[in-house]
Amino acid sequence: MCEWRDRVENDTTLKGFNRRKIELLPGERITFEDTGSKHQATDEELNKRYVKGDIRIVTETARYSLAGILSMLRETVRTDKKNEPELRYMLDPEYQRRHRWSVERKSRLIESFLMNVPVPPVFLYERDLARYEVMDGRQRLTALSEFYDDKFELKGLQYWTELHGRTYSTLPSKVRDGIDRRYISSIILLTETASNEEQAAQLKKMVFERLNSGGVALSNQETRNAVYDGPLNQLCLELSKNQEFRSMWRIPNKPLPESEDDDEFEDKTSNMGRSMYEKMEDVELVLRFFAYRQIHSFPGGLNRISALLDRFLIEGNRFGSEILLAYKDIFQNTISFIFQSIGRNAFCKMNREGKALGRPTKIVYDPLMYVCSHYSHGADRATLLKNKNVLLDEFGKMYKECGWLFAGRRTNVADTQQRNKEVEQVFTNTLEKLTT
Repeated sequence: MCEWRDRVENDTTLKGFNRRKIELLPGERITFEDTGSKHQATDEELNKRYVKGDIRIVTETARYSLAGILSMLRETVRTDKKNEPELRYMLDPEYQRRHRWSVERKSRLIESFLMNVPVPPVFLYERDLARYEVMDGRQRLTALSEFYDDKFELKGLQYWTELHGRTYSTLPSKVRDGIDRRYISSIILLTETASNEEQAAQLKKMVFERLNSGGVALSNQETRNAVYDGPLNQLCLELSKNQEFRSMWRIPNKPLPESEDDDEFEDKTSNMGRSMYEKMEDVELVLRFFAYRQIHSFPGGLNRISALLDRFLIEGNRFGSEILLAYKDIFQNTISFIFQSIGRNAFCKMNREGKALGRPTKIVYDPLMYVCSHYSHGADRATLLKNKNVLLDEFGKMYKECGWLFAGRRTNVADTQQRNKEVEQVFTNTLEKLTT
């Protein structure tokens, strides 16, 4: 058992920390509701709800000629508010998953159209009248547009191997005409489906998850990125590229290669880091840090963290620019301080010399980021940076005495608060040693 836990009740520093929550920015506070038990609806109520059509998807179908795909995806329309051009069909790279199709897979799609093999329809979401986002089928549309733009040569074909090395413009004329006469179909989720923005987001999330449930499972953050995009989500995407942050999580600093044969890439990352990047867990970690600032408002601690992050992102996308700019500074300063003071192994349990005792974990990341945001500026920062060996020694002691607290699935309120206290005590002990 942690020796520190025995003295918590008599330690004024820890008591002070327990009372001293992070001072939230004006307008930052979010209410995290504990839904608890729901009303059990009667058959009559359910029938009325169905007849009323509270939740009913409105769709239409369309077909697009492959020959017109490139111009279709480049078409722009004017916005009423700023009178600026925007794409009618949004193919934002940040929206799509980080799994990229290889040239071989793109080529086999082209071969399917050449042979008239049925290709599943793409699903579009009508974000505004006659303006669309691609919910499912982005890789197919991207492959087609790149092919018609001569951006790759056919490779890895199974039945038309004679076309290897050809681009669209170098295909024999009849073969090119044969592809041009093909169509790709679409199903469009119309704006009439939802009566307000909140309902639209909920339905969009439901449809997106179900459309993508047949292949590689979507992570929670991939779904958020697609469904709850907005200013806060974009900030999380931007900050996830921080090189010190990525180094501490062993996450790649460049897009994943289409081929697995990349020795230089393998040397700079880890299997865990690659998996995190593919699932956008790096973006979720940034979001998690911002949400954790309000940890004292979380019902049930970290037990329902996914739903809490959903709620935080939805509400956080409405934050003004002042909060987002402050968030950016807080995150960057905190990461910089941790990297410089504790080092690359900061998010791992470690010994008194700073050597990692395992891989980076969220259960270390959460309290460390939370507490270090207090020390990322001012005189204490400078003092701690000059005495890193003392700080590392205190961390080693803490993990030796309290390692059990930073292991397993200890997500309840008591353990979450205790981790915050123990990490705070590391810094308190360090500063006391340096001033006595």
